[in-house]
Amino acid sequence: MTDLHLPLVFLFVAGSIILTVLVGGCLGESPAPDDRIIRTIPPAEASALIEEMEGDPGFVVIDARRSDEFAAGYIPGAINIDSAHFSERLGSLDPDGIYLVYCQRGGRSAGVRELMRENGFREVYEIEGGMSAWKAAGLPVAVD
Repeated sequence: MTDLHLPLVFLFVAGSIILTVLVGGCLGESPAPDDRIIRTIPPAEASALIEEMEGDPGFVVIDARRSDEFAAGYIPGAINIDSAHFSERLGSLDPDGIYLVYCQRGGRSAGVRELMRENGFREVYEIEGGMSAWKAAGLPVAVD
């Protein structure tokens, strides 16, 4: 009877090992992690990003405020796309570009950031606290 018992133990152990490998492989991390960067950064980090990306045609700073707010003061080099009309302009933007978005305090730009994320944009940064925080940090402001 012990001769019959040994093959059964072997089959049980081998089956357990195979099952563990299969289950472990299925429950592991996904093979293709999301390589997108969508996040909020403080004004000082945003300023460093602008300096680092200077001259890169794929980098765009977007002011999501109304045109009158933009004219009163904006981050140098920024373009103005009002958040109220952003979805209409989304198709003209390259999803593989690198974007830095802001508004006055962060409410409107959070919506823009999420819209860009939902539409597959690869790299989008939002300035935490918006233009108010940018000015409070003493960073440069351009005026038309």
